[in-house]
Amino acid sequence: MLPPAEVPAAVATGGCDLGLVDGLAAPSDPLRLPDVAPLTVTGVGEEELAVLIPARHPFAGRSAVRLDDLADARWLDAPGVGALPGVARTAPALRYEGTDLHALCALAAAGHGLALLPRRVAEAAGAGVCVPLEAPRLVHRTELLSPGPPTGAGAALAARLAGGSPYGI
Repeated sequence: MLPPAEVPAAVATGGCDLGLVDGLAAPSDPLRLPDVAPLTVTGVGEEELAVLIPARHPFAGRSAVRLDDLADARWLDAPGVGALPGVARTAPALRYEGTDLHALCALAAAGHGLALLPRRVAEAAGAGVCVPLEAPRLVHRTELLSPGPPTGAGAALAARLAGGSPYGI
């Protein structure tokens, strides 16, 4: 397991046969990856985003939220989670270094800060309120990286990962 920023270079240099990367993007747009070498990028998933907020939050009853409405909110700062750069006008409320999504969701539900998550994750949190993101129009995207078109076991993995994806392989 590599830090996400190192995956493209590891695939490009042969350190890994395949790599998975994820992040926020406009619908149907590829992720912004470092320019390390020509890579074959296969979209394997795209999911709507939501903000996980405490049940007592003023926006808890909304059917959707705009990030601009939350510019002054307190956000959790965690790997791959949080407000988009330039959106939040306040310092992060809390830095969470862990990788346990249940703990992160519990922190958001308890009012320690908001979390921008894939909608499915926010809905399954079991705590707090999941409010879908209305604007800006962004998605959580997952891509499979390979040094060339996937073949053999790599192609089979790509097909399994993309099952149900709008990208088909």
